[in-house]
Amino acid sequence: MRAHQRSSVWQPAIPLAAVVLMCAARPAGAAQPGADAMIDAVIARTVGAVASKPAEPPAPAAPALSQGARADAGQGPLTRRGLGAGSPVFPEGIEYSVQISRVIQQVSNPYRLPDTAGDRRHSDLAVGDEVRAAAIIPLASERTRLLASAAFGNVDYRDQGQLDHHPHALKTTLQWRAGDLLQGSASVSDRVRLNRYMASSWPERDLLKQRVYNADVGLRVTESLTLPILSVSRTSSRNEFALNQQLYNRDDSQVQIAARLMGRDNSYVMAGVSRVRSSYPDRTPLQIQQLDRAYTDTEFFLNSIWHYSARTALEGYAGWRQRRYSTLTDRNVDLVTAELRGYWDYSVKTAFHVHLWHRPFGNEEDPSTLYSTLTGGRVTMRWQAGEKTWLSLNVVRERQKNYRIGAGGTSETMSWRVGPRLEWQMNPRVLLTLDGWRERVSGAGYPGYGGTVVRAGVTLMYDNGSPRPSRLYMREECDAPRYLDTRMCDQ
Repeated sequence: MRAHQRSSVWQPAIPLAAVVLMCAARPAGAAQPGADAMIDAVIARTVGAVASKPAEPPAPAAPALSQGARADAGQGPLTRRGLGAGSPVFPEGIEYSVQISRVIQQVSNPYRLPDTAGDRRHSDLAVGDEVRAAAIIPLASERTRLLASAAFGNVDYRDQGQLDHHPHALKTTLQWRAGDLLQGSASVSDRVRLNRYMASSWPERDLLKQRVYNADVGLRVTESLTLPILSVSRTSSRNEFALNQQLYNRDDSQVQIAARLMGRDNSYVMAGVSRVRSSYPDRTPLQIQQLDRAYTDTEFFLNSIWHYSARTALEGYAGWRQRRYSTLTDRNVDLVTAELRGYWDYSVKTAFHVHLWHRPFGNEEDPSTLYSTLTGGRVTMRWQAGEKTWLSLNVVRERQKNYRIGAGGTSETMSWRVGPRLEWQMNPRVLLTLDGWRERVSGAGYPGYGGTVVRAGVTLMYDNGSPRPSRLYMREECDAPRYLDTRMCDQ
């Protein structure tokens, strides 16, 4: 085993995992005498006695909602059919989800090396295994709850073993309510994944490690108006590759104050101001002279979601960002940020999603670039071909404008990304997927590059009937820029 492949087991998680897996196995053992009694005995020792549930009449069928209209996993009334329902500790019951997946993927250009790299470009076959678990846990009442998700994986490359790694993603959020006036949340997340921009680290790998702490509190003036909403967060981003550690290790501290007005059907308007201080603690004096050691972004923003109907929703964001550098004051700049999303369920089986954006971002591909802006759009079509089959297609067009250090001026690149996906729900516990994407980036005076990824996967799923916990997973295929549409990305 390579030195960077050391694995560890979080010992406190073993008892909880045993309980979750036993509960997931309840349907399979339901036909055996005494199976429920044995499982309930384990649950009672862990979360309290399980109350007997009286027979309930079937609920009326709910109207179909658009993707944008679906409520967030942490919102809305909790079901009383959850694990341990009726116990004094968790009176509303726990909703949980456990998934085990294997994905085999063929990657034509793992390092995203330019066309001029020649023989350094090699395709490879990678096998990824992952175990995911998520739960929604009401604490004492349905207005205070704990949302938790975790994913641990292992990725092995057939030829380029230096890229083998153990990704993981953990997130815990406590949502609370104090009386009728105050509400808020506190969360912590930790994530490790392979850096997407590894041309500069070739032939070595680069892992990106991110940890985020966040807290917010709001004053509910009325049932629809929350004013003010105060949020604070701190993000730490660390790279594994030595040169990228110097250039891109970053600490972000954010303070935000806003107000939110709720409307019908979960529509809302939110406005406020945020201030983010970004610092690069490991840059050398020469790098500070060229790229600076820190900058501060102050952004005035307006965000809204409008559910026009059960099948149509619009989401918009507009902001005016003022960036002020610590020492490179001559590079201070004002930037516009904008996003627009549209969701339209054309029919019960067919849905469309349009996403447009213009936003600045920190360029981590080229150390001669101070910052970049992205302007682009994505169109997604999803079609339910049968009762158990879904087809989707993503097409992305994007323009990246790079603002270089010193008097380097600007440069532009254009990119295309196309990603189809097929999902087959073989049975309620097994999901088969086949997807991929083709990417091409080019520009005047820029060494273009391209790549193709084809993936096939199988996922085993266990839950207690609620889809909400599975929406808590942090899914890499749902992240920009390589967005691949799945049934979970927009729910």
